[in-house]
Amino acid sequence: MDLIDIKDRMSRIKFIFEKIKYGRTKYFYFSAIGLILVLTAIFSIIFFNQGLEIKRKDNILKSYYQEDLAGSSIPADGGDPAQMDESAREITIAAESKGSMEDIENTNTLIKVYICGEVNHPDVYEIENGKRIADLLVLAGGASEGAFLTAVNLAQKVADGQRVYIPSKEEVDSGRYMTMQDSSPEGGTGDIFSTTAVNINSASPVELQSLPGIGPVTAQYIIDHRNKRGPFRSKEELKNVTGIGEKKYEKIKDAISI
Repeated sequence: MDLIDIKDRMSRIKFIFEKIKYGRTKYFYFSAIGLILVLTAIFSIIFFNQGLEIKRKDNILKSYYQEDLAGSSIPADGGDPAQMDESAREITIAAESKGSMEDIENTNTLIKVYICGEVNHPDVYEIENGKRIADLLVLAGGASEGAFLTAVNLAQKVADGQRVYIPSKEEVDSGRYMTMQDSSPEGGTGDIFSTTAVNINSASPVELQSLPGIGPVTAQYIIDHRNKRGPFRSKEELKNVTGIGEKKYEKIKDAISI
């Protein structure tokens, strides 16, 4: 074998190795590109499914808040029981969260309540929503010596704009006091009014405001009418005062006198 043959064979062997090396490199790049495409497809599918799941939950929550469970997205029939149970749990959690937030907001809200009668410091007080008449009485410096607290439900919750009257023992014993409660449509507490027979010919503005539905403006109208035209000769004449119609008169007629 001469030198030329040896060089030829060495060249062929080198060519084969180069070809194998090139093939491996080419296949490596193909494999890497293929792996990247597969991973991209997998992450795209996961992201798409998460978007659908978030949208489904949003629809459930919107249905709850808009229709108060009346039009929830749970199918009436023909649905997957497992999916229905999951949807029901999600709605329950949303309802509990909504209720908790409302409780927190209601608790932290300050309201204004007027307390008068047999208290040491009658006035309008700011108090946390959800507090009771007993708490309001403390803010007013407590009851005076002549107060008859047995006639008042001290455990009743107060409401914004409410007027609470603490009667005396003499008022209760004489039957001139009674508690009137106007319940709101939502079942909230109404005002507690003094129905001591208020003499409309001599009552001061504060005394007139103890009547149900009579505020500072109407009380002044009554006094102006009395000063201009003289004393009222009958209870019915009170309907001639601006701001007092038939309905308001029917509400206060048993609590006034002349």
